[in-house]
Amino acid sequence: MVSSCFRSPGFPFRPTCLAAGAVAVGLLAASADGAEARTYRPPAKRVALEVPPKAARAAGPSVKPKGEPPQAHLIVVSIPRQRITVHGAGGFRTESAVSTGMRGFPTPTGVFSVIQKNKYHRSNIYSGAPMPFMQRITWSGVAMHAGVLPGYPASHGCIRLTHAFASELWTMTRLGARVVVAPEDVQAVEVAHPALPRPLLAPAPAPVATGDAPAPTLVSAGGGSETERPAAGGLLGPLERARLERARIVAEAPALAKAAKEAGLASAAKAVAANKAIAALHAAEQALADARAKHEAAVKAAEAAKDGEAAERAKAAQTAAAAKLAEASKAAEEAAAAETTATREAFAAAQAAWDAEKRSDAAAAVVRAGERSLEPVSVFVSRKTGRVYVRQAWKPIHEAPVTFKQPDEPIGTHTYVAMDPIEEGRAMRWLSVSLAPAPHAAEPRQRKGRDGGSAAAPRSAPTRVSAAAALERFELPEETRKLIADRLWAGATLTVSDQGLSHETGKYTDFIVLTR
Repeated sequence: MVSSCFRSPGFPFRPTCLAAGAVAVGLLAASADGAEARTYRPPAKRVALEVPPKAARAAGPSVKPKGEPPQAHLIVVSIPRQRITVHGAGGFRTESAVSTGMRGFPTPTGVFSVIQKNKYHRSNIYSGAPMPFMQRITWSGVAMHAGVLPGYPASHGCIRLTHAFASELWTMTRLGARVVVAPEDVQAVEVAHPALPRPLLAPAPAPVATGDAPAPTLVSAGGGSETERPAAGGLLGPLERARLERARIVAEAPALAKAAKEAGLASAAKAVAANKAIAALHAAEQALADARAKHEAAVKAAEAAKDGEAAERAKAAQTAAAAKLAEASKAAEEAAAAETTATREAFAAAQAAWDAEKRSDAAAAVVRAGERSLEPVSVFVSRKTGRVYVRQAWKPIHEAPVTFKQPDEPIGTHTYVAMDPIEEGRAMRWLSVSLAPAPHAAEPRQRKGRDGGSAAAPRSAPTRVSAAAALERFELPEETRKLIADRLWAGATLTVSDQGLSHETGKYTDFIVLTR
């Protein structure tokens, strides 16, 4: 429900207006999104907003690989500048103007990601207002979408883009692309530090079982695909290994499903045999109990017999009862042994069927997930909770405690995005965006009052920490570092923050960190 940007439920929207072109769509989106009561008038300097500022022009032209649209790994929205900047592998960079939330309806700031895309989205509570090229960043109603830009914050929380740029950005992003909304004028900068994760190079996994499986491919820096290639020394990087492993699982999935079915049938047959053995044991035990009772009765009868003929008959009955007792006892022992064997085999078959079903289900999940199983890993380190969290394809896969240096000192919020491999795959090129600590991040100092008691001293602004310095403030457990290294490829993110997980973080989201 991306609707926090809309008002005027009575505004008449007609589907035919969409066919009138980009201008009509933009006007409709602006009327709904900005919730202006007045009639919209295009600003006199609207065209000038599309020209990058001098600082951006001085940085050089955008680098856009030919062929496939470049893949965006990092999107930065600066609220003071009302600009959006897009960064991707291979040095890609482009930017445009935006219009964020007006006073009273601010756009939340922090670290987000694209969690839903809908090219023809309409508001579900405000008269079906159009939101072309909608890319949602929170489930509570904040998104990037096409709209009219008056040159100042004018939305009800969403991030408006020009129609042309919204269409272009749509082709660049994947679900999970990192979005940083900054309450200050910040720039993404390249950072290199020994504490940043490095990919683990290792031999290729076991070959694919089938001989006709297609050669795996990986996403290239430009968003296209290329044949898999070994990294330095003939070793493979994490992405190549993950793709080969996925190809192996996909190839083995039918055999695993068949094996699970056969194991289930074998388990059912063993269970039937075990139930029969249990029933036979119960019958043998009952026969033994009956034989024992008859033998005891015959013994008592023999003891009670007085004359010779009666005593002989009683003695014969006692002997027959003893034979029956011995026979029943032997049958009970055999039934007990058979039941023990059958039950053991049934339990083993049930365990084998359970294991086979789990392997089949895991393979089926990989097949269903498709390329989602190859999503970049996302890491969040929280000073507030003193823990590290790891997600992949929006699912939690790891959590552990983290040791912080100077745990009482604010660190700010820093996002590091792996852009592309360097050093023959032994390292990654990282871009970082740093947000200053919140004013309340530092605890107030205590000073003595006039009456001798203590009073809180005025809070001073927390010291700003650089992206490199932030990496030196904590140490990840070795297990966590190994897990990240084995899943590290372009698009992976590391976020370090004073904050904890926000209420926006949940199912079908990456880590969302709110700084305001």
